[in-house]
Amino acid sequence: MVQSTHPMLSALWHNLSTCVLVLDKEFVIHYANNSSSELFGLGIKRLIGQPINDIFSHHHIDFERLSQYALNDGVDCQQHRVDVVFIDNRAATLNLHARRINHQQQTYILLECRRIDDEVRFDQASNQMHQYQAARTLIRGLAHEIKNPLGGIRGAAQLLQYESCQQERDQCAQLIIEQADRLTELVDRLLGPNQLPKKAPCNIHQTLESVIKLSMLDNASQITLLKDYDPSIPDIVIDQAKIQQVVLNIVRNAQQALESSGSITLTTRIKHRMRRGERLMKKALLVKITDDGPGIAEELKDTLFYPMITNKEGGSGLGLSIAQTIVEQHGGMIDCDSWPGHTEFNIYLPFDDDGTGSK
Repeated sequence: MVQSTHPMLSALWHNLSTCVLVLDKEFVIHYANNSSSELFGLGIKRLIGQPINDIFSHHHIDFERLSQYALNDGVDCQQHRVDVVFIDNRAATLNLHARRINHQQQTYILLECRRIDDEVRFDQASNQMHQYQAARTLIRGLAHEIKNPLGGIRGAAQLLQYESCQQERDQCAQLIIEQADRLTELVDRLLGPNQLPKKAPCNIHQTLESVIKLSMLDNASQITLLKDYDPSIPDIVIDQAKIQQVVLNIVRNAQQALESSGSITLTTRIKHRMRRGERLMKKALLVKITDDGPGIAEELKDTLFYPMITNKEGGSGLGLSIAQTIVEQHGGMIDCDSWPGHTEFNIYLPFDDDGTGSK
């Protein structure tokens, strides 16, 4: 049995608000603090010596994965929003964190469990509100984009109905075709890229240099573009044109946010064991685009990658939505962090041959 010999240390462990368990290789409980007793509804003496499976009547904990990562690989393992039912039929949602520890030449798993039912309910309510607001914004944006072409089509059709001059009839017909094409283009942009990436090995820094050249053509102000490259990064298999489109869109957004002065930095790094949710990339390329502008408005942060979401005059709000689609087609991930004076977009692209990452 794992014991703490220092009275203060023992008191600290027992009074943590987080449930802490120590398990052996067979997942038998060797130590449990007071929060464990409160969470599982069992006294500490009943918990000690029990297989952890026996304290649940039902659960979705992936013990095989926990054993593989924490015990065999020695890598911290996290499982989020795991639904469990205790033996007294209470249901809960837990976050788990497992780490391998060694004690007296024995290997154990330190397992932290935190109940997050209230957080999940709050997140669900918050997400519903954001989705509602995003849906309303999307509908208003679509209505605005569709209304003008439809008005043109209707007006041209009315003229065509009464126009006897062939030349005027041809002009009305051409106007109808143009406005119909405009609507088709809008729908295509909403649907996102309709072709799968055409991947080939490429040097990411050549791609970024092309982005810088194109950005400088539109750079009439004093905005500085800086480079922080890792020259040891090998070639990566991507659709070079599409990834260039993604980075260029983000850089141009940064230029518009900076308006007249400031700096934009393009950074490349190699990242290992990148995890987002259930997706794990063993080796990934990070392309970071950072600017020192005013930051992204708080009301836009949670819906930033939704279509038709923008605060730019005349903007379509489709650029970041399309960028996310392209990155996901590569099996990668894109995220954003922003506060006044700093905005960064992080693009992660896997080096896996299949481009899908691993779990």
